[in-house]
Order: sequence, then C-alpha cells, then structure tokens
Amino acid sequence: MIFKKYNIDEITPLITATEIRDAYTQGHSQRVAYYAYLLANALQLEEDVCRDIYIAGLLHDVGKIGIPDTVLLKPGQLDSEEFGLIKLHSTISGKIVETIPKYNYLSKIVSSHHENYDGSGYPLGLKEDEIPLEARLLAIADVFDALTTRRVYRASLSFNKSMDILTRQQGKFDPHFLDIFTNIIKKHGIAKEEIKSIKFDKLEELRNNFFFTDSLTKAFNRGGLLAILRKSSDYGYKVILFFINIRHFKEYNHQYGLKKGDSLLVETAQLFQNSFSTQKTMNEPKHKDTYFARIRADKFALLFIGQRESFLTYKLKQTVQECYKKLGIEIDIQNIIKNTKVSRNIENEIGYLL
Repeated sequence: MIFKKYNIDEITPLITATEIRDAYTQGHSQRVAYYAYLLANALQLEEDVCRDIYIAGLLHDVGKIGIPDTVLLKPGQLDSEEFGLIKLHSTISGKIVETIPKYNYLSKIVSSHHENYDGSGYPLGLKEDEIPLEARLLAIADVFDALTTRRVYRASLSFNKSMDILTRQQGKFDPHFLDIFTNIIKKHGIAKEEIKSIKFDKLEELRNNFFFTDSLTKAFNRGGLLAILRKSSDYGYKVILFFINIRHFKEYNHQYGLKKGDSLLVETAQLFQNSFSTQKTMNEPKHKDTYFARIRADKFALLFIGQRESFLTYKLKQTVQECYKKLGIEIDIQNIIKNTKVSRNIENEIGYLL
C-alpha cells in the first residue's frame, strides 16, 4: 500500500481534519494521491517526483478547512458568490502547505491543482507548461475521483461514463497525460483496497439533516426533495410525486394565531409520515422508499419510488379523510409526476412549483 510506503505521520491529522469537515470526501485525498501516483509511475518519473506527487495529492484539499460550512456542504448548485468562495480552497491549501517545513516546497503544486491546460482554471489562470507538471497530473486524478464517487446531490457515476466525461473535458488537461491516464486506469480501475479512511457516518447524517430537514415539522425540506429526485434520476427509478395543500390555512392562521397554525402543520406532517412510513434520514433512494417534504408554508409533497399508483391514490384518500376527522382540516391533493422516470433537469422543470 502506497500510504504506508512513506512516513507521513506529520500530515495524517491534517488530512483527517479535512475529511471531518466534509464527510462526502472521505478517502478523496488518498484516492487522488493514488491515481496521480499511478500516472506518475506510468510516465516513468523519478521516484522522488512520484513521492512528491503522492504527498501533494494528500494535501491538495486541506484548504477546505477555511471554507464556510454553508458553502462547502451545500447540497445544491452553488451561485456565483458561493463558487467564488469555494475556489479559494486551492489558494488556502497552498498557504497551509507553506507552513509545513518538511513539505513547504509542494505549496505551488497544491495551489495549482485547479489550473486548466487551456488557461480557464484558477486561481491564476495558468496554462500549459506554466502549470507545474505535478499539478497537471493531480488535476486529472482529482476530476476522475470526483466523478466516480457519490455526492449528496448525485449518485456516483459508472467507470465508463466517468471516462467519457473526462475525455470530453480534454481541453482542461495536458493531452499527453490524459492519454496515458486513460490507458492505465482501464487496467487498475476505481480505487478500493488502497483507501483506509476513517468513517464519520453519524456526522454525515446529522449534517444532511441540517441541510435537508424542515426545522418546524422535521420533514424533509425543498432541497431534500430535489436531492432525492435528482438521485432517483441517476438510478433510473420511476417515481410518483403528489403535492398536498391544506385548504384555507391562511384563514386558520388569522383566526387562531401563528402558534396554533404551526401546531397544525406539525400534526399534519406527523399524520402523513406515520401513515406512509416515510424515510427519516437522507440516504441512497431505493425501490419502495417514500419521502415526505414540506416545500412551502402550507404545502407538502409525497414522493414514492417504484410503487403502484392505484394503491397510493386509495391510501391518500384514506389519509385525507383521517386529517378531516382528527384535525378538522380539508386537504387538496395534486399528482405532479405520474409513475415515470425524471430527468436530471428536474429542478428546472418543476422547480417553480416547489
């Protein structure tokens, strides 16, 4: 195992701290270092250079420690301001590495791992040979690992699909290095046995709940619903989506007050969640899963994966009747998606409804 080949005890805590910040990158630095090392070996670079590339791969994302959680852990697409913040991580990484006496000479490599061969990268817009050789190798390894591992907003991509995307972005990478990587990675495949990362499953669950849970009802929020829809698209699942609206809720609030209104929302959410045994935490969606979300003040959604629509419609009618009996409220039901596969552009297609 390459990780044991070098004495890197002094930087292991720093790598672990980086992974604690972002549970979805557990093992990412090790995998990037591994892929870059394979490429360096295939290029028959000197052993000292191969070693430097491996260690720079381990350190390339330590700057994420300096990125706010609301940006680093955001489950959806970043806006331009947020992306500007996330781009700072490569510069911060370089600054941190400068403070490590034994490895400070790797700082430029680390800070340049998002520079693109065509000059479109960051932080300095370097191009071609202006980019350190080692950083050009890391860039390929970094993108490949990002594609082949799951994220909160999407499932991991297959090896073939990842390679297709990688080669279509060839303007970003040194063409010679990309050709070599394409050949060697077909032999070695996606890294598994090389990676021994610490798992933070409970922390990941709590963070997902922070981003995806409605604070009042404890149901999923709009972001959680969209994340599940996007992942359902990745897996090719058929889904059914109903919108649930409480009639005359504004009038109820006006008559009984906001506190009573909040209690009604909580009770309604609990009734639907109990009736349909909905998922309570964000996970990888599976057939027969059901998700309940609060998407607006008085509007909810029920998402069903791979289930029979006729049975669900019948059960919904029963639940609506139960709402009237127990809570004294009338419910409107609207079928938005009818037992079909959804596209990756689902947010653009129905986002205005959410």
